[in-house]
Amino acid sequence: MAQSTSMADSFQPEFVSWAALLGRWMEFAQASAALPRTREGDQWRASVSPMITLQAVTFALSEMEQVDAAERMLGWDRAEMLCEEALDQLDQIWGPAAPPELIEVVEQAESALADVLARFSLVLIQSQPDVMMMPSIDLIETVGACALAAEGTPIMPGSPMAWWGDVELDHVRGLQLPGVLQLLQSPVQVWRCRDEQEQFAEDVVTDLESEFDDGLPLLVPRVLEGMPLSDPLPEPDDVTAFHDRFMKARCLPVRWDVLA
Repeated sequence: MAQSTSMADSFQPEFVSWAALLGRWMEFAQASAALPRTREGDQWRASVSPMITLQAVTFALSEMEQVDAAERMLGWDRAEMLCEEALDQLDQIWGPAAPPELIEVVEQAESALADVLARFSLVLIQSQPDVMMMPSIDLIETVGACALAAEGTPIMPGSPMAWWGDVELDHVRGLQLPGVLQLLQSPVQVWRCRDEQEQFAEDVVTDLESEFDDGLPLLVPRVLEGMPLSDPLPEPDDVTAFHDRFMKARCLPVRWDVLA
């Protein structure tokens, strides 16, 4: 009976979940029985499982665009943990004399981890069930780009609050963050759009090129090309009062008009 997908297709992320994708690659660790019973053979046999782990992680990270945006950060953390565990195992097996083939596999996995952070944007998402007033977020000294909502802005549930580009992940995680970090395929803007009565009626998440004539951009650039912008932001109380004056409802719908 014909199968609906090929064997190769069965390992594609669109057919399996993140966990299942890694799990199926791990099954190849069972193929070590035919290696010779020598010291080097024992080392290679012991290396099969961590090698497959690293190869599976490398493959899966190359397909991160297929993973739901809300799960990418967790997937990256899981991949980093698996890599660290595999590296510890290989170090115990080989010490400093690891063969070039193993070193290449390790370098590919490490490169894949770094590549994900380079090709995605770190975006802070409002994760509370109710409207949140934007708090103050410290700026990071070594960052290529950063945009965030002005302090005092009412932020809707599920809406972006800030984003960073060309930055160390640990530096962002070291901040007091009022939401959850997600890896999105591009930096975003949030437009607070008015209706016919000039009232704010919805928030629309877009790419940086989109514009709305009847909208107010919420995410204000604070760092561009590594240079902090010195333009002062309004006082938080003034920001809150302005939005309260024009809000059609306390909680506005959020519409995503960009590929996450």
